[in-house]
Amino acid sequence: MFTTEHRSLNTVTTAGLSRAQLCDLLDGLHRLESHVGERRLAVLAAIDDLGDGGLDATETSRSITRRSRRASEQSAKTATQLKGMPLTRAALAEGDISGEHAAAVADAAERTSNEDADSALAGIAAAMPADLFARKARKWTTANEPEDHKETRHDRQREARECITWSDANGMFCLSTKLDPVTGRQIRKALGQRVDTLWHADGGREGTPDEVRSPEQRRSDALVQLLLEDPAETTARKPHPKRMFIVHLNAHTGVAEFTDGEPVPASVLEALALDAEFVGVVFGTGGEILHLGRSVRLASRAQWIALIARDRGCKSCGSDPSQCDAHHAGGDWRDGGKTDIDMLELQCGRDHALIHQHDSDRRRRRSREPAA
Repeated sequence: MFTTEHRSLNTVTTAGLSRAQLCDLLDGLHRLESHVGERRLAVLAAIDDLGDGGLDATETSRSITRRSRRASEQSAKTATQLKGMPLTRAALAEGDISGEHAAAVADAAERTSNEDADSALAGIAAAMPADLFARKARKWTTANEPEDHKETRHDRQREARECITWSDANGMFCLSTKLDPVTGRQIRKALGQRVDTLWHADGGREGTPDEVRSPEQRRSDALVQLLLEDPAETTARKPHPKRMFIVHLNAHTGVAEFTDGEPVPASVLEALALDAEFVGVVFGTGGEILHLGRSVRLASRAQWIALIARDRGCKSCGSDPSQCDAHHAGGDWRDGGKTDIDMLELQCGRDHALIHQHDSDRRRRRSREPAA
């Protein structure tokens, strides 16, 4: 089956094509891939509906396509959910969304309902990259998931925690752990704070800390310190807001969530509140943050808290705030940009560098232009 289509694809060539032609080709292949993906999910759903005692969709997919068990399980779960989601299926078949989008909608449906997730999310999925859409879908899910579901989900996550150790072929000690979102964020906060301390010890802003040890080595050393040193020991430096353990609580709706949209059950929120520092951030009717602007070279602590509350992560790819910089979106500081809150946005290190590289290239091209 599909022998003719296979042969047709073999005739597609990239030789001599312009950028515009290559982009058109990529768009066409993406739409074809999405349509094939929608049909593949429909086949997996039909396999699970057979009830003939044979292999289920996960094992059939793994056997025939040789995908990993994790990918096969995700496909089978998405296939089951999409059976009752006509809008998402249609968008996938048309190539308006990708398989990643469809998986995010399916995850939302599993925690709410097929009808609600399909009607609320299918239409907006095509408007943004899958990573940003996944964050938006999690936020929508948190707002619409029943509270008892959040408690049950947290209990399941706690039951699924694990930690394993082994030695690889080079004799390196390896450690892998799975933790519930609350504990995981507490670990990330402590580890990030210790990484910052080591970064400053290695030279920080004034030197070249990566010549002392790589970021991966620094993170490894930070973990060893946290595990082996006296737990009562604390660092003198106050943690940066992006290393803080932050929970967003909407005073109007009562919905509590982490920056990535993961829900915080009421019981967990009550426990965290015992030692929490509460910071109020006031939003205008259009979602803009009010009363926190300051014109300084670097974003202030208050501005960082406001940025995390507003952006929740990288504006380009959705990366966690711990991986982000405060970017002068209203114009680079060297070009007269201001450090006002409405002129700043979170950008991860990679996207921040790409933006500045683009600006640098643009300035270079402008300097070559003949004077009018």
